[in-house]
Amino acid sequence: MGGDFSAVQKPVMQPELNIYVCSTVRHLLFALLRADLHGEEPHHILFFADYQHASLADWDLASLPGNIVVREMSRGSVRQHMGNNGVRGKLCYFLAMRNWPAPEILRTPLRALLADSAPQLSAALNAARAGHRPPRLWLFNERNKMARLLRLLIPRFSLIEDGESNYRLQLCPWWKWPGRLLCGLPPRSRVLGEEASCDAIYALNPERLPERIRDKGRRIDFLEHGSARAMMDRIFSGLTEIPRHTRQVIVATQPFRIPGVSLADKQRVYDRIVSHLQARGRPVILKNHPAEDATDYAFLGDRVIRIPGKVPLEAMLPGNTGPLTVVSVFSTAGMGFERYCRRIRLCAESESDALYLQTVRSWIAEPRKLDEVLQEKLPA
Repeated sequence: MGGDFSAVQKPVMQPELNIYVCSTVRHLLFALLRADLHGEEPHHILFFADYQHASLADWDLASLPGNIVVREMSRGSVRQHMGNNGVRGKLCYFLAMRNWPAPEILRTPLRALLADSAPQLSAALNAARAGHRPPRLWLFNERNKMARLLRLLIPRFSLIEDGESNYRLQLCPWWKWPGRLLCGLPPRSRVLGEEASCDAIYALNPERLPERIRDKGRRIDFLEHGSARAMMDRIFSGLTEIPRHTRQVIVATQPFRIPGVSLADKQRVYDRIVSHLQARGRPVILKNHPAEDATDYAFLGDRVIRIPGKVPLEAMLPGNTGPLTVVSVFSTAGMGFERYCRRIRLCAESESDALYLQTVRSWIAEPRKLDEVLQEKLPA
């Protein structure tokens, strides 16, 4: 009678399985840096390369530690697979796109897709199901179509900031008001992370999150750790060949997508920016947006040093002798890396995209207005 209860062993908790759904190179960079910080846990990263047409061919992912697995996929092949799996596949996709739950029998085509496209992740998910510890799903936008599919398997998720969209309320069309009321959500506006199934929102500035979701805010903690620079140098070995010093300025471009503004108009804007910097003896590194065609900037010739679009600008920033200057028209390039760079947006800060577009149109109509902004904001 009375055994030695002190000898009873408590079950060992398995490390948490982390799954990331990435659509942009910035997403991928953030996922890799977070995974590197939490080296005691397994991390599976799904990168949907066709969103920005940015293949991982030039990324040295072979040097990643064994607990981090990156799988390149495409949205088109996923849609095709689900459509080719008969009624169950089509129904599964239909329900996912509407954020409705699906019974296990309808999720079979999705599990088969993972088994074929990401076998290591599929095996890890099955192991997690057997061990009854749910994996942690990391999303950058819960409304992304591929994110919605993964949410059928893992309903609860955490968000990592996707940029300025996390800090803004977006207006909802009137026909969605009744459905939002039924879900207990404010009818007229929405914000990323508002659903009850979102546990936490990791943001660079959680205090700026809209009030309705601010209690979910957590500060991003994986950009400052010491191994971040080492990881980026391993992945982007070519970056070490680009000379960097504090006199240089990185010009981060972006697609304007402004009605009535042509490619030639955009080129005139960037030509003026580069010319202004060079006239002041500031060498220019051009970082074109991955969604742009690099030939849009061929007219600049050897006036600039070029960074491939598939390389995140943020990979250039840590580890320099001093903060680099990053100039953009109205993008969030460099956000979160202010310790390593000085961000200059030529358009005045605004909550409205319409005001940015109006400003760019005014520069094209009256180039002297752009000259005045350059004179005011760009360093001598």
